[in-house]
Amino acid sequence: MHFEGEFSVKAPRAKVYAFLTDPKRISACMPDLQTLEVKSPDDFTAVIRAGVSFIKGDFKMHFTTAEKRPPEHAVLLARGSGMGSTIDLQSTLDLAESDGGSKMKWVAEASVGGRIASVGQRLLSGQAEKTIKQLFGCLQGQLEKA
Repeated sequence: MHFEGEFSVKAPRAKVYAFLTDPKRISACMPDLQTLEVKSPDDFTAVIRAGVSFIKGDFKMHFTTAEKRPPEHAVLLARGSGMGSTIDLQSTLDLAESDGGSKMKWVAEASVGGRIASVGQRLLSGQAEKTIKQLFGCLQGQLEKA
């Protein structure tokens, strides 16, 4: 599944980058986060309640930073499992200065297998898009008030 979007915030690019690459700060915006274990800024594990339709449960997700070019670019990889399903995710974040603030473009590629994948691509895509919008809406709000 492919998702992408962009948003602007009235905050300097370096501040936005620092926020987006801090596991503790971004985890506050993860919908249905159950637990977070930070090993380093580039290596953390989260347990997230997720699901589609009547299939819901906890997924243990391991996140690693694959690329960093402060304050403009980062790639975050995640691999997780739960409920007889697997999730692989690659998120790319690119930041540019824009009108005294910052503009962030993001792209996410997700691959889902197992029981969750059996509910159908349309349902799965709809739920994933809803979750992504919640995450980035929260991030934008946090950055603008910080």
